[in-house]
Amino acid sequence: MKIGEINKLRVLRKTDLGYMLEKNKQSVFLHNNETKHQTLITGTEVDAFLYYDFKNRLAATLYQPLVTVNKTALLKVVGVNKGLGVFVDIGINKDLLVSADDLPKSFSSWPQVDDKLFVRLEVKTRLLGKPLKPQELKESTTPIGTGEKLNGYIVEVNNFGANVFTDEARLVFVHHTQMRKRYRLGQRVEVNIIRVSEHTINGSFILQKEAMISLDAAMILKYLKANQKMSLTSDSSPEEIRAVFPMSKKAFKRALGNLYKNDEVKFENNFTIYTGDKDEEKIS
Repeated sequence: MKIGEINKLRVLRKTDLGYMLEKNKQSVFLHNNETKHQTLITGTEVDAFLYYDFKNRLAATLYQPLVTVNKTALLKVVGVNKGLGVFVDIGINKDLLVSADDLPKSFSSWPQVDDKLFVRLEVKTRLLGKPLKPQELKESTTPIGTGEKLNGYIVEVNNFGANVFTDEARLVFVHHTQMRKRYRLGQRVEVNIIRVSEHTINGSFILQKEAMISLDAAMILKYLKANQKMSLTSDSSPEEIRAVFPMSKKAFKRALGNLYKNDEVKFENNFTIYTGDKDEEKIS
């Protein structure tokens, strides 16, 4: 019998709580709750998935799992436990643990409930889910062009950026400079394709310039409303700007110019000063 796989097993006998199944003189218990409401006949064969139950005992189910040792799958996160990891739904009555050891070091980068992970099944003293690494994903040859907007799931996050596996089964790398916020493993995202080469597709999470100016300006305005003024101006260095706002100097200058144009700020003695309570809807 192969744990983590679907086995063809013979019905050995009926018990009070279920059935005993057998193969090559090895037996395993099938609870009535795992029979899919079927009445089994002694001596017939069934296709059963073998797993470890809640008490870590070998058990069988006639429900077909979404993932097996030989089959990977995209699975929904149904629970998060900071000490253990995350749990994914595999289509049977017991959820599968993806260990914290196989998740990002930063908890803020962990998947949340309803996010999805590409997972393979590993058998140890219990069944564990292992997130697929980008190089383990099977890519298609679907043509992708610069300027396209694609949807997909984040399959890797690190200090360099993030990898997205799109619905077209293409892997897209997003450098950290093309992000304006933190993203997490398993998150559903839309990515803008900015470069396509023979071996790499590069993307961006940053919106078009006009929309981004509005968002950046709103971010600066929120800061100014709380602090009334700031020492950052259009002459500040990229490092000084990055220490306060997640944007480049170019983006900062565009947003600041937008606020100045709308009479939201003024500049005095190397300070940017908030000029009053005006409707943020003026920002465009």
